[in-house]
This record gives sequence, C-alpha cells and structure tokens, in this order.
Amino acid sequence: MAFEDIKLGDLHIPKGLSIWIPVLAIHHSEELWGKDVNEFNPERFSSKSFALGRFIPFASGPRNCVGQGFAIMEAKIILAMLISWFSFVISENYRHAPVVVLTIKPKYGVQIRLTPLSY
Repeated sequence: MAFEDIKLGDLHIPKGLSIWIPVLAIHHSEELWGKDVNEFNPERFSSKSFALGRFIPFASGPRNCVGQGFAIMEAKIILAMLISWFSFVISENYRHAPVVVLTIKPKYGVQIRLTPLSY
C-alpha cells in the first residue's frame, strides 16, 4: 500500500492505493526471459541475471511467504534422501505441459525412473 502520493515516471500512485506485483506475469514475460519463456529451460538459471528481480518464487521483502524457510528446508532433506538412495532420470513418457493455477505445475505430473543404488 502506498503510504504517500508517489510519482513513477508518468504514473501517479495516490496515497492508500494497494499495489500488487504480478509475479506470474513476471515469470512469463518474453521481455525478461526471451522467446522461449514457456519452454523448460533450466539453463536460463545458470546466469546470475535471474537474481535481479526476475525470479520471485516466494516474493521478497518483509511480506514474503512465511513458509519459505520451511519449504526450502523440506526440499533439501527430501533431495538429500533421494540422492543418497537412488539414481533417477526423467521417464521417456514425460510430457512437458506446464499449467498455471496459483503457481505453475506440470499438467500430467513428472514421471521419473528411480533405480536403487547398491552399495
């Protein structure tokens, strides 16, 4: 919420106006991510440029998601367990089809092949 009148270029934001950042729109902007914005391309994250406000999975600032720390810790534990017990590859049956609900999720799930590691 704007606590005072603000002028951003030609835009006037009056005091009391609620301002929402469209995270989903930012994550699907061709201007920010390129023509392949809707394609699965993990290489785009190899550059540090995504950290410049382009990728905001849990929002940011003082009002970020309260579950962020827990979600990241949980993901690390699960990945550590899977990596130590199995080798895995994406199944040849996997079909990439992202769907937007509140976040982006795979329409048909992600099929992976797990092979137990033998020690």
